[in-house]
Amino acid sequence: MKIKNISGKKWLLGLFIVFLLIIISGYVFLRMNTYEAMPAAKALIEEDNITQDEGWITITPEEIEGHIVFYQGGLVETEAYLPLANKLSNEGYQVFLPQMPFNLAILDSDAIDKIKAAYPSEKDWWLAGHSLGGASASIYAKENYDEIAGLIFLAAYPSDDSDLSGSSLPTLSITGTRDGILNQEQYKQTKELLPDNATYIAIDGGNHSNFGYYGFQAGDGESELSREEQLDKVVDEIQTFINNKTRKD
Repeated sequence: MKIKNISGKKWLLGLFIVFLLIIISGYVFLRMNTYEAMPAAKALIEEDNITQDEGWITITPEEIEGHIVFYQGGLVETEAYLPLANKLSNEGYQVFLPQMPFNLAILDSDAIDKIKAAYPSEKDWWLAGHSLGGASASIYAKENYDEIAGLIFLAAYPSDDSDLSGSSLPTLSITGTRDGILNQEQYKQTKELLPDNATYIAIDGGNHSNFGYYGFQAGDGESELSREEQLDKVVDEIQTFINNKTRKD
């Protein structure tokens, strides 16, 4: 009887060790495959208008015209989007960059709710996302489209389960003509999931990596624009889109 108990304990210990090794291996894999923010992006965290709250980074303009919550691309460090957020802030938007679990927005698609609760405001709230972050944003929008003023995709498309075609949610989709990461077939197919009034913009010469500051993503096309040039065009398109929506209201 004692021998059986010892064998059972050894079996449980072995199972625990295997489980622990799987967790450690997964963590190491995620760390090794995470795209780190470039030094120029990380340096912005020291700016006076940028603060690190519990769970997100906040970029606040002198006068707030509206709010944008931005979901990062898959396995891309949050700080990589500080240059884009800072440019949007210069246009009057208070921008929030949630710190997602393992840098995967799909694990916390409701992150915007925590931010809205912490910053009550009657100004419009826009939800945006790059790549997988865009798909994660669409998951939230499907069930909460009346909680946001609109949805902004950067090199992204909605998840298969996020059908927004029956809504009138203002939606903007921006891509780059040199994007080698975006699944073009899926991008075209999922257009039927978006509202009929969705706006589609293609930045000539832009690629996937230049929406953030995290270096060159393997498999991407070579951009004909600098990161600065591409982000300037992105901000212009977002500003035009939001202004058009506001005027219609």
